[in-house]
Amino acid sequence: CAIDGDYAIVGAYGEDTGGTDAGSAYIFKRGTGTETWSQEAQIQASDAAATDYFGYSVSISGNTVVVGSRFDDDDGTNSGSAYVFVSSGTTWTQQAKLTASNATSSDDFGWNVDIDKDHIVVAAYGEDTGGSAAGAIYVFSRSGSTWTEVKKIQASNPSADDYLGYGGVGIHDGTIITSSPNEDTKGSNAGAAYIYGSQ
Repeated sequence: CAIDGDYAIVGAYGEDTGGTDAGSAYIFKRGTGTETWSQEAQIQASDAAATDYFGYSVSISGNTVVVGSRFDDDDGTNSGSAYVFVSSGTTWTQQAKLTASNATSSDDFGWNVDIDKDHIVVAAYGEDTGGSAAGAIYVFSRSGSTWTEVKKIQASNPSADDYLGYGGVGIHDGTIITSSPNEDTKGSNAGAAYIYGSQ
């Protein structure tokens, strides 16, 4: 779940409307001058399918939400994806579907997501470039209504099974933080966190 101002989003990756465990996310709004929250929308992927786990991760910034779907299969079994929705009044509409530029099976892209204004980061802890399941983070930026992948981030010292992005990912004002729970510099699976600044 995530909150920004008077809006909150809650993921329900086991929801079955689009198929068993296709998933949904629910958007709630707080009433003006009250502490009463009401459901404004239930959102689902435009191409919802069983076991996609849409809603496994969620984030919100202003009138834009991003929802991870870690088991989406567009680029191979469990390659993963993320969906962007925007609101106009009380209507939430899908603006984009995000996938990694080098997506492959079992990447788990969408395991974690975060958004800050026109920038989204998506974790794919199963990505294999730096070694099997070394992990990677993908950065997307919006121009108008178009989202484009602008950067793929890996650890400076990647190795197999480090799971970069597994423990979370966050972005704020161009700075990104993520974790690698199985990183071994200080001992077997001691873990590490990585901070990246915009260039």
